[in-house]
Amino acid sequence: MSRLCVSKVVFFRKPAIANAMEPPVIIIGAGVAGLCAADALREAGVEALILEAGDRPGGRVRTLEGFADFPIEIGAEEVHGPDNEVQKLVKKAGASTLQHFTSDDLIRLDGRLQSLDQAEHDPDVHAAFEFIDSLGAYQGDHITAEECLIRRHFPRRAWHYLDSRLGVEHGTTLDRLAMRGFLHYEKGWEARETNYTLSGRYLELFEPMIERLGERIRLNSPVETIRWDQRPVVHGPGWSREARAVIVTASLAVLRAGLIDFQPALPAKKCAAFSAIGMDPGMKILLKFRHRFWDERMYFLHTDGFLPQYWVPGRGKSEVPVLTAFIGGSRMERLRRLRCDPVRFAVEELDAVFGARIASKTFECGRIADWGADPYVRGLYSYPTIETTETHRETLARPLAGRLFFAGEATDTTGHSGTVHGAMETGWRAAAEVLSL
Repeated sequence: MSRLCVSKVVFFRKPAIANAMEPPVIIIGAGVAGLCAADALREAGVEALILEAGDRPGGRVRTLEGFADFPIEIGAEEVHGPDNEVQKLVKKAGASTLQHFTSDDLIRLDGRLQSLDQAEHDPDVHAAFEFIDSLGAYQGDHITAEECLIRRHFPRRAWHYLDSRLGVEHGTTLDRLAMRGFLHYEKGWEARETNYTLSGRYLELFEPMIERLGERIRLNSPVETIRWDQRPVVHGPGWSREARAVIVTASLAVLRAGLIDFQPALPAKKCAAFSAIGMDPGMKILLKFRHRFWDERMYFLHTDGFLPQYWVPGRGKSEVPVLTAFIGGSRMERLRRLRCDPVRFAVEELDAVFGARIASKTFECGRIADWGADPYVRGLYSYPTIETTETHRETLARPLAGRLFFAGEATDTTGHSGTVHGAMETGWRAAAEVLSL
């Protein structure tokens, strides 16, 4: 299947940046962290230039238009928690959100679909609920979630629910997700248990910021080298630019792959942090049908198949029947090895879940958003592995020599990594660090 094609929305022409008496602060990446950093510097009267490798701002906030009669988020989709910086932007923009409740979810148990309200009376499903509720208080060995379940002889009948709720939530699988990582999140995991989606496009929240920055954003400008031993100089294909300071917001996977050559090389401790924090390839699989064959109340579907989670992205927005499947971690790697069409694979799995080849009979078309294949992202978002400690994110976030600064959701040290509001906060934090000098 060909890679996902999204209709381009042109925000800027590629500008010629005027020379200034003082070189600007250069920000690598026009994702949420980079936009917030640049906007904070602009507000403080400091010139900032964002160099974005891709052809649009927003980073992992991206929308597919035209697939249905409503915008579909192929990147960040949910707002985690009722009180955070994204919710403040929602209020400011006069936008609206839809809250989703777990009681509307469906789960497949013993080959039968039932609501979570019904399934919670099952002792194994109830044990899964209790396991999730206890995550914030975990004090055991530094092991993966899978190892913890094995040690506790957790019933296999409900494993798939935990894989959906915990593995998919982190863009990975239970065999990679560390139990102790939950200690660094919001208390008791509550904030991530209350989820919302936007009635409109996610990027709309950041478009006023993008407009304010205007020609400070240079698209199609991949950075190849950053020299930071003295006053920083940033190099790209056939160009170079001196900077007052550099804020790097490239994804963890891009940094880990060494796509940006730092001269001199980054300290060993920072490179070790790249390796210790997880970020896996993954994709969203979008499926459109002619007729809805699932319960109209359903939002999430937790299956016992290979793809552990599907959801209804248009719930509360549209009657067009669309499902999104999400896969990451070791499952994503196994799917690649199968060399099959992910869309056809997902439709056939829905046939198995609902029976009577009902998904195939009404299937209309599909798309994939393969974030592992995106050359400027290379993965989903960060998560804690058994090698990750609290100091790794602190090390990743730490500035170097008052010239090189770091932002992005993976650098969050406040328990909000892997979220849009976490990325926003790191951008503001990096801007404040630059301003303090």
